[in-house]
Amino acid sequence: MKIIFPWFPKELSPNWTGHFHAKAKFKAIYKQVCKEQTIKVLEQMQGSTLWEFSEIDITFTMPDRRWRDSDNLLASVKNGLDGMCEALQINDKCFEHIHIHRSKEVGGFITVQLK
Repeated sequence: MKIIFPWFPKELSPNWTGHFHAKAKFKAIYKQVCKEQTIKVLEQMQGSTLWEFSEIDITFTMPDRRWRDSDNLLASVKNGLDGMCEALQINDKCFEHIHIHRSKEVGGFITVQLK
């Protein structure tokens, strides 16, 4: 299953130094957006509701050419992954392997491939 998330807001970066109330608002919004993206993919599949995933490939297509650390990328998209798991009605502890990739292209989106 392949899901495309929009790029996360800068406020979700672990290095962002704003107020935690503002960050909480952005977390909730991004989680909801990613949940809705997942639901759209599920509707297109029109299939089963039994999901057994053990691997997740996350490809970051950066909005610009700046370098970002892998751990910060994963932390920034955490709420989006939580929204995805909520839509799929699974627990994210089922992912035994998480693979992080960086696309060489510029685009500003995140592709999540569940296996």
